[in-house]
Amino acid sequence: MTTIQSAPLAINGGEPVTKNPVLIHKPMITDEDIRAVTEAMQSTFVSGDGPACREFEKQMAAYLGVKHVLFLNSCTTALDLAFMIKDFPADSEVIVPNFTYTSTALGPILNNLKVVLADVRPDNGNLDVAKLESYITAKTVAICPVDYAGNPAEMDEINAIARKHGLYVVQDSAQSIGSKYKGRYTGNQADVSTFSFHGTKNMTTGEGGAIVTNNDALADRIKVMREKGTDKYSFLTDNVTRGYYEYVDKGNSYVQSNINGAMGVTQLARLEKMNALRREIASYYLRELSGIENLDFLQVTEGADTNWHLFGILVPAEKKYWIMDALRAEGVLSNVHYTPLHRNKYFKQYGTDADFPGSMEFFNRLLRIPIYPSLTHHEREQVVEAVRKVFAQL
Repeated sequence: MTTIQSAPLAINGGEPVTKNPVLIHKPMITDEDIRAVTEAMQSTFVSGDGPACREFEKQMAAYLGVKHVLFLNSCTTALDLAFMIKDFPADSEVIVPNFTYTSTALGPILNNLKVVLADVRPDNGNLDVAKLESYITAKTVAICPVDYAGNPAEMDEINAIARKHGLYVVQDSAQSIGSKYKGRYTGNQADVSTFSFHGTKNMTTGEGGAIVTNNDALADRIKVMREKGTDKYSFLTDNVTRGYYEYVDKGNSYVQSNINGAMGVTQLARLEKMNALRREIASYYLRELSGIENLDFLQVTEGADTNWHLFGILVPAEKKYWIMDALRAEGVLSNVHYTPLHRNKYFKQYGTDADFPGSMEFFNRLLRIPIYPSLTHHEREQVVEAVRKVFAQL
């Protein structure tokens, strides 16, 4: 009988594990979401900062246990606002992990600040706190840690360093909605935190994001700056003026449509169930793939409960792209997620491979495999079978 160990790989002409590809990601959209969006459209209030948006903000604040949640059109704009509200002097420095999406760095850059790329841990891609203080100079004003793959950064250590040097902390929690650190949801650990509700995230509003804070003064300025520098937020809330609102500060158009807010309400209501399904799948992978030679898992931060936004495996660097292609040939989609910032055209001026050994080790070994709530039991089994099949013939 043919076994996994002896079966020819599909990349070499053998039969694939499945001819119906297992996708890398799929959003979980239900009839409830569709009804909510339809009702929002039928209400005719389809522009920004509507009743559904306010309700979503209220419910998300209660869920996270924070004072202020402001719904925006993306996490990228949330990161922009996080620095816009501070008015730091031009060319002040902001420490950003080298292994992240470009948006983390764009927040400071769009506000005339200088990004200082910092190395990350080779076992999980999060900011390497052991190296953090080496990047701090007299011009440093902020640190922007990232919760890579939904796994919270080491916020106790980061905050201690920030307090020591008087630095502002913006936590890029784009991927970690529903994750906990030391028993509290992400969103509670920094001066400001930012979330994404992009279609690839654990909960989605199609496009969208949020900025979160417990600081009343920062929240008041965010309300103005996200609405083009106007006091429209208080105008809509109190309506005590003569029928107009004023232009009181600089800003941009970062509010989100009431249609998206309606979807946020229904998605948030299911978030815990969707994250529980991700944890179930992750537990299955950890159990069934454990012990495979040359395959390691990402290290979860001590004291953290990750939402398993991504499931990454660490593979032999010299075989990484062959393994990715072999898995795809077996019908299980796999990809690289991300390339270190310094390797991209826009950020090449910020350093070389030699400056970021942790980033390069992590990048050279990292592959992502499918995980999302609607992944069926049969598809999970196919993922495991394909991984075992490929690694048996390394």
